[in-house]
Amino acid sequence: MGGGLCLVYTVEEENSWWVGYFCYGLRPLQLRVCNSVGAEVLRVRRPYACTPRVLPCQLQHLQVFSPPGHLIGTIEQQWAAVRPVYLIKKENGEELFWIRGPFITLSLFRDVEFGIARADGVPVGSTCKRWQGLLHAMFFAPITDRFNVEFDRSLSVEEKALLLAATLLIDYMYYDV
Repeated sequence: MGGGLCLVYTVEEENSWWVGYFCYGLRPLQLRVCNSVGAEVLRVRRPYACTPRVLPCQLQHLQVFSPPGHLIGTIEQQWAAVRPVYLIKKENGEELFWIRGPFITLSLFRDVEFGIARADGVPVGSTCKRWQGLLHAMFFAPITDRFNVEFDRSLSVEEKALLLAATLLIDYMYYDV
C-alpha cells in the first residue's frame, strides 16, 4: 500500500464570485463539507460579520449542522484584547471546548498553533496552520492552506465536526486572502 494522502472531505463555499472578491474575510459563509463519495455530511453557516482583531464591535459566530438541517452546535468568538479565543457549544448551549490562539497569528516562517481544551480546562488537542514555505506563501496561499487538527479519539463525531468547523473559521478569519 502506498504512503499517499487519502481524500477524506472536501469543503465547498457557496457564494457568488463577487461576494468573495469584494468582501474577502468579511463575507457571509455557507460551507458544504462532503465525504469522499460526494455526500454532504456537514453544513457551516456564518452571517456577514466584520473581523475585528481588538475591538468587540461584531464577534464571529458559526452555526454547524449535521446532517444538513440539524443544528449540532456553534462556535463563538469571545472578546480578548491580545489572543484569539473561541467558545464551542452544543446545540443546547452547553459549553464543550475553548480554543485559544497565540499572541501572533501570522504564519510567516513558522506553524501557528491554537490549543483546544474542554470547558473544565483539560487539554484535548490543537489545530495548527502549517507553514508550507516561502514559494507557497507567495504564489499558492490564496488557493490552498494546510491545517492539522488533533484531538482525543474518545470525542464524539459531533464534537469532532465542531472542531473541524472551528478550524475553518480560523482559516477564514486569519489566512484567507
